Amino acid sequence: MKFGLFLASAVAVAAFASQASAQVISDSSGQYSVGIGANGELYDVASGTGFVRVIDGYDPLQPGTPRDSWSIASGLGVAYADQSYFGSAGINASSVVTGANTASALAGTVAGFDVSQAYSFAPGGNVLRIDTVVTNVSGVTLRGMFARDVDWDIDPTAVNENTLGAFGVNASVFDSSFLGFEDPSLGLDVPYFLSCKAGCNFTGDAGAGIKLDLGYFANGAAARFSYFYGISTVGGSLDALVAQGQAAGATYIIGTQSSEAGDYPFLGANAAILGVSDVVKTGGVPEPATWAMMLLGFFGLGSMVRRRRVLTA
Repeated sequence: MKFGLFLASAVAVAAFASQASAQVISDSSGQYSVGIGANGELYDVASGTGFVRVIDGYDPLQPGTPRDSWSIASGLGVAYADQSYFGSAGINASSVVTGANTASALAGTVAGFDVSQAYSFAPGGNVLRIDTVVTNVSGVTLRGMFARDVDWDIDPTAVNENTLGAFGVNASVFDSSFLGFEDPSLGLDVPYFLSCKAGCNFTGDAGAGIKLDLGYFANGAAARFSYFYGISTVGGSLDALVAQGQAAGATYIIGTQSSEAGDYPFLGANAAILGVSDVVKTGGVPEPATWAMMLLGFFGLGSMVRRRRVLTA
């Protein structure tokens, strides 16, 4: 892997920084804060920060087991970051750098992919955008699958939330879930345990998960997409939050809300969302066999052109 050499110094700097201070970013107004985990998952252990609405301390990620995770799978293996529940595995090297309002995380994985994630707030501050780039560095063509899973505990009915969806359509979504503790170690083509792909409206200890099928990558090719985490404003509804997520770029959203008024379409006092954008593929270096086929094709095309010129003469 080429990524390990690049990260050698960055890991040392990040390790020192994580010991010295919490990894927390805030929106420009200071009204919302998000903690970034050791490998780019959400929740900062040092400060106990998940996703906080500062005005009243509402944080649906922090209570209970503050679980958030990301995972990447291929035919080579599975890597995941999940510091509070399943633990992390398959990550060769990683670094996290936080600023005042943004953060970035880089990870090399046993799945043959490098994962880059950039964290920033959409206008309004209550929707976090995670711009993600997954790059094939394995040297061979691979198929990839990426997922994020989060457990929400939403006041005033924490551990008895109402999760529903999906809002919108995304052709790359392989599966979605209304469970906050789906296993991140699942390989290719393994659906979630509690799927929301065909629709759901569940009340209980709920959360959300969205798994993307990124398709096949040539060596050097990359897939670009964004995940969105959002929490409601004071007095804001799940419907309003979904609209904010869509305005930020999410095309597929699983929504969760407090259940004191009953199941959706009745609306609770607080809400959270997990969403994702469409996937865009870029680049790629063909393998030697692919180059050989292309050269044969060009040779054959040249022969046809020469033969037509002879026949015309």
